[in-house]
Amino acid sequence: MKTNYNKEGLDKIEVGILLAILIVIIFSFIAPALLTNDSFHFVDLSGNGEIGDTIGGIMNPFIAIAGVLITFLAFYIQFKANKLQRRLFKEELEEQQKQTQSNKFENQFYEMLRLHKENVNEISLDLTTEVHIGKTPFIKSDKVNGREVFKYLVEEIKILYYVTKHVYSTESPDLLLRKAYEIFFHGINSFKRNKDDVIREAYLMSIEKIRNELKGNKLFYKNYIDKNVEIINHNILEYQLFGGYSSLLAHYYRHLYQTVKFVVQQSLLTYEQKRNYLRILRAQLSNQEQVMLFYNWKSNFGNTWEDSENRFFTDYRMIHNIYNEIIIKDFDLEEIFKINEKIYYQTELNREWDPLFEFQDWERPKK
Repeated sequence: MKTNYNKEGLDKIEVGILLAILIVIIFSFIAPALLTNDSFHFVDLSGNGEIGDTIGGIMNPFIAIAGVLITFLAFYIQFKANKLQRRLFKEELEEQQKQTQSNKFENQFYEMLRLHKENVNEISLDLTTEVHIGKTPFIKSDKVNGREVFKYLVEEIKILYYVTKHVYSTESPDLLLRKAYEIFFHGINSFKRNKDDVIREAYLMSIEKIRNELKGNKLFYKNYIDKNVEIINHNILEYQLFGGYSSLLAHYYRHLYQTVKFVVQQSLLTYEQKRNYLRILRAQLSNQEQVMLFYNWKSNFGNTWEDSENRFFTDYRMIHNIYNEIIIKDFDLEEIFKINEKIYYQTELNREWDPLFEFQDWERPKK
């Protein structure tokens, strides 16, 4: 913090020297009368010649002492001024360095933000399906670009999850999601077949059947997916699924992670400032992007988003805008993040209400 030098006054040394000078000067005026008084029997100055010599001889030492003290005071004030100047220069230099580092951080942050937007815009899906007009087959082509892609990805991972649950019915939701996310991320064709593993073979065959035989049938998920699953974007059922998205998403997640980490590790920023920058970044993420970010973490593919070292989801609220209704029903955000157990997570100063998720604002009783 920069020192307020306008409030600096005389220090104790200066006050002491000034008092000493004042006392010496005052004493120099009363010294002749005092020291030539008859009451001073131990020294007799009454017969020392002319009165002027007496007064001068008595006062001069005290005046000289006062002069020495004044000279010392002048040197001390100059020393203090030099010290103050050095402190001013040091603080100004530190302030300039902080400003330079701040400008450098902001330039890099907004460059990373620009690259994130480019990464999103470069994501696209080529959607093709075979349609029939009478008996004549035609290939229907379409393309989805940018943020719209994530609407398809959310539906695809949901379908995969419930296919996985149909086969591995006794497994935990976390393990089911991990298996589903492997297919989702790498694609069905990347997995080697092993007929000795009956359950896994049945699992892969179920996925292949959905992909190859049932595209265009908007009712197929009733046979493979929990009847309570709601497919919002039915267009996804008309196209080839489960081809894998590592080429689309790996770079996207790496860059997003490094951007968040870059902000969090800035020692010059307060926690509140870091939150403000990450709000700017989070504002670029649609709800579906944040859902996919949650799945990426929960599947253990992106486990470093929230662990013992990084608390990007809790302390920094990077999935603040998701809610239970848009994620797979087997997962509950309140349970996963132990919201009702009042587990500690960092909050902003002077902010009465700073919830992990936006839906907590919806449920908060109004005053």
